[in-house]
Amino acid sequence: MRIIYLFFGLICLGCSTGIEPEVEVETAKLDGRQLMEDNCYACHNTQGTDNMLAPPMFRVKDHYWDDNISKDEFVKAIVDWVENPIEENSVMPGARRKFGLMPKQSFEAEELKAIAEYMFDNDLD
Repeated sequence: MRIIYLFFGLICLGCSTGIEPEVEVETAKLDGRQLMEDNCYACHNTQGTDNMLAPPMFRVKDHYWDDNISKDEFVKAIVDWVENPIEENSVMPGARRKFGLMPKQSFEAEELKAIAEYMFDNDLD
């Protein structure tokens, strides 16, 4: 009986190519909405309260978006601003006077891109 098990074991090993099957790893799509709510709304809330720390996100979008801007251009503009929030790069002079410059943030590049893409694709009102 052992010989039969040995025989089948050798057949199975002989059929093996020795190559591990490729495992397709699916990259998780980041949730731009959740990232924005978790990271941006602390200052850019949508409630319009008197103690706001920054303009609401829909106003930010209004300053960057127009009918002629592509999604890639919009995302690049938002990413560039958040990565380097200096006065020369500001497109919101009224908000800058009211709230001051946005402090530099530490987002992962893919998170920031997901937030900007969500902003472009969705109504933030």
